[in-house]
Amino acid sequence: MTPKVLIIEDTPTIAKVQKHIALSVGYDVDVATTLKEATDFIKTNQYFCAVVDFILPDAPNGEAIPITIKAEIPTIVMTGNIDDTTRTAVERFPIIDYITKEHKQAYHYLKKQLQRLPKNEHISILVVEDSTPARNFIKALLLRQKYKVYEAYDGQNALDILAENPEISVIITDYEMPNINGAELCVEVRRKHNDEDIAIIGISSSDKALLSARFIKSGANDYLRKPFNNEEFYCRLSQNVDMLENIATIRRQANTDYLTDLPNRRYFFEEAHKLLKIDEKNHAPPCVAMMDIDHFKAINDNYGHDAGDAVLQALSRAFKKFFPNELIARMGGEEFVVFFTSATKTSAKKQLELFLVYVQKNSASFTDFKIPFTLSAGLSLEPVYDIDKVLKDADIKLYAAKEGGRNRLVV
Repeated sequence: MTPKVLIIEDTPTIAKVQKHIALSVGYDVDVATTLKEATDFIKTNQYFCAVVDFILPDAPNGEAIPITIKAEIPTIVMTGNIDDTTRTAVERFPIIDYITKEHKQAYHYLKKQLQRLPKNEHISILVVEDSTPARNFIKALLLRQKYKVYEAYDGQNALDILAENPEISVIITDYEMPNINGAELCVEVRRKHNDEDIAIIGISSSDKALLSARFIKSGANDYLRKPFNNEEFYCRLSQNVDMLENIATIRRQANTDYLTDLPNRRYFFEEAHKLLKIDEKNHAPPCVAMMDIDHFKAINDNYGHDAGDAVLQALSRAFKKFFPNELIARMGGEEFVVFFTSATKTSAKKQLELFLVYVQKNSASFTDFKIPFTLSAGLSLEPVYDIDKVLKDADIKLYAAKEGGRNRLVV
């Protein structure tokens, strides 16, 4: 379902800009210019979040804010005022953020916040704090922004929870705790997880000099001193989450074939080395198949390279559907590889035979170009644990399939 945002703003030009921003990042939008209109909208709609002006014709002192808060709508306040009185009034409410309409950058920041909120529902954060009130306070801040939150009461408890929940990507930890303190926890976490996988933010009420440096040298990415400002907390957290996402994007681009969205040759070799070690330890011959499209050059020559690309993309989707639990990769051109991680020799052979028949019968419907095509495949089942030798063996069998008439599997 498309998330819906309520914009409460009485200045038409600003409301237009806010609406454009929200639409551009995928929201449905309702715009209210008065408190009464906003109240009526809330009665009949469910909103994912709201962007609320502090001053309205019928709500000159921020009266619109408690309306959205009471309706449990995550709220971003935007206003032209930045004086201490206004800021104090706004911070009395459990809002997501407070943005001043000072310059163009404010609207870039609004866009970023609206983009982030739906993503936050899929981000898991572990709060490590031995003080229950302090832990609950941080948890409440995180829940406002729709993060998934885990709680730990000390460092050892945190390590246990992290081991049980590998999806955790951010740890916020206090320093002063029994058993394992915050800096020691950082050291233990970094034994298994580098800072490209998990971000750690240290916090403390201590006034000890260089505690921030101790945290960071122990493996933390950032540090906040308690009591901290909510705005600063959210900004620091957002920066660390953005860092993790940027690293994940770079990794994905480095390991993914640009055309088919399958793992690329580089990623395949990295993972295949790991899988071969497991097979060798278990004395299990690896099952690796090389496949390519028969007469692919003719497809490009007769239909054009756009059609050839469409065939490769459609075939890649078929690979993902047919072999969901295996390591699949595009090795280059029209050549693909499948490393079976969950199949026996017999079932791997059967799966490949069925896949070749499936492609032969259905390939004409794969793309709008209606191009029928077939595959040839070679399956290596030798007790060899060097990936280059395994691929060479599979490639020899693939060549034999081509020589034997194509559209067939050679084992």
